Amino acid sequence: MSRNRAVLAAVVIVLIVAAGWWIFRRGSAERIDLIAQYDQAEKRGAGPYAVVDATLAGETKKAISAPANSRIIFRVKVPEDGWLKLYLGVKPEAWTVEGNGVYFYAGVSDGRAFEKLFDQTLNPFANASERRWIPVTVDLSAYAGEEMDIIFNTVASGPGAPPDDRGDMPLWGVPEVVRR
Repeated sequence: MSRNRAVLAAVVIVLIVAAGWWIFRRGSAERIDLIAQYDQAEKRGAGPYAVVDATLAGETKKAISAPANSRIIFRVKVPEDGWLKLYLGVKPEAWTVEGNGVYFYAGVSDGRAFEKLFDQTLNPFANASERRWIPVTVDLSAYAGEEMDIIFNTVASGPGAPPDDRGDMPLWGVPEVVRR
């Protein structure tokens, strides 16, 4: 009888340790820093690309500065419960330059099809409320475990607006794929 209790206690301890390990492993914060992968990323579009420290409304973030019409492609393996987290912005020197804004959109591709995840036009010349970092968080869990291209695009002017790249100095702030 005491031998059965000892075996049962050992089994319970093993189950508790295994459950704790699984919960801890599941909850671990996996993070893919896309700025750290900047040099390997494919960049399309003429003009300067750079990693900069950008300050918007008193808040400084590491960011990718891109031309008005650009595409940046990062190849990543999306983790379980992965989320794309970043901030959009426009350089302060563009805030007083007349124009109709810069159109940001991002998506994923498996090499065959592109799926848009979000889009937003920022025009801090016309909208003072956009003279700051705009947070964006997108669920990537549908792509868990897959090697995907995460694609950042900027276009001079939003959909339906005439092309106008005046004041288009886009910033992709602290882009990363995180595990929630």
